[in-house]
Amino acid sequence: MSAAAQPAAETGATPPVPLARNRGFRLLWIGQILSDTGTEAALIAYPLLILALTRSPAIAGVVGTAEMAVQLILGLPGGAISDRLDRRLTMIVCDTGRGLVLALLAVLVLLHLVTWPVVLAVAVIDGGASVLFNPSASAALPGVVADEQLERAWAATEARTYAAALAGPALGGFLFGLGRAVPFVADAVSYLVSAGCVSRIRGKFRADPPRERKALWREVIDGLHLVWHQPLLRAVVIQAPLINFAFNGVIFTVTVALRQHGTPPVVIGLAQAGIGLGGLLGALIAPRVQGRLSLWQLATLVAAAGAALFGVAAVLLPSTLVALPVAVTLVLAPSANAALFAAMLRAAPEDMRGRVNSTVVQAAMGLAALAPLTAGLLVEHVSGQWSMAAFAAAMAVAAIMCLTLPGLRNAGRDVSGAQ
Repeated sequence: MSAAAQPAAETGATPPVPLARNRGFRLLWIGQILSDTGTEAALIAYPLLILALTRSPAIAGVVGTAEMAVQLILGLPGGAISDRLDRRLTMIVCDTGRGLVLALLAVLVLLHLVTWPVVLAVAVIDGGASVLFNPSASAALPGVVADEQLERAWAATEARTYAAALAGPALGGFLFGLGRAVPFVADAVSYLVSAGCVSRIRGKFRADPPRERKALWREVIDGLHLVWHQPLLRAVVIQAPLINFAFNGVIFTVTVALRQHGTPPVVIGLAQAGIGLGGLLGALIAPRVQGRLSLWQLATLVAAAGAALFGVAAVLLPSTLVALPVAVTLVLAPSANAALFAAMLRAAPEDMRGRVNSTVVQAAMGLAALAPLTAGLLVEHVSGQWSMAAFAAAMAVAAIMCLTLPGLRNAGRDVSGAQ
């Protein structure tokens, strides 16, 4: 890394600007919390709208799975493309495009012209834009904050994500109760505001091009090669898919199972907000946890707690108290994610950060694309309790993998002491 990015203790330079006073980080954070909140509101509105149009949890699951499948299919080339483009401009274009598409969906809902395939198309476009936006935003972070601030910056990012997860579902349920188009209007506005915030960030957000540009598919393979030969990241792409599959399936199960039992949309939104509260609390305590537990210990605790607490959640359904054990499971997740993404950004050369990010995220989310469909089918044809129990079993398998993957266990100790 460059001397400017090294810790001040090593270079004798003045300490970096605190995150709270870092204008670029503030703009990125504010824009994204608005955007994430709108997205979370729309995410609960998507299945509620599909259920209102079709009364089929399975079709609602198809829409959720299709959006994730697009992200999975396009994720790797999306990361390579983001490495070729100006990351700030890419974020602006993606958010502006998503804002316009969500506004169009809202108009169609107001005109009573919407059908579930239209909702599916919008969800696919929304997910496709995130394929470029997310690796660009992650890769841009080292250009906004100092290297020694990466863990804290990502913990703040986790706090933003979970704050949106806390406010978004309750807001989405409330707005859907006001009118079916309202949450999509809010999401469109949030994307456009985010684009405006990102447009005001200054700095260098395009990596220096290589002497010879390779074919896109060769650059994708380079990203895969780097991830597979880094022991920690290799272990993560093996184990993380089960954890994300379980979390996404449980959250989707809560929505469709409660609605199937007649729970009002506003109450469902509050239950999802309660789940988000666990993640938000975890993000707030993450700076205190970092350095005390290794990444391996954090990942093992998250998986083992999930297996037990998702089993408790299965017993609690169809009560809205189901949100409590799911929320508790999320408390340590932000600390684990902060350590992981800081290690990932440090392991990747500047011109490969987008590819490494997309490779890790796409691998980690691979099974998660099937979670909404799996949950929808289980809820419709068996029960919400059995759906929750199935995802508890997936977490148990993930916990066993944490104990048996040496790359995660050994590298986790290094990550915890790398701050």
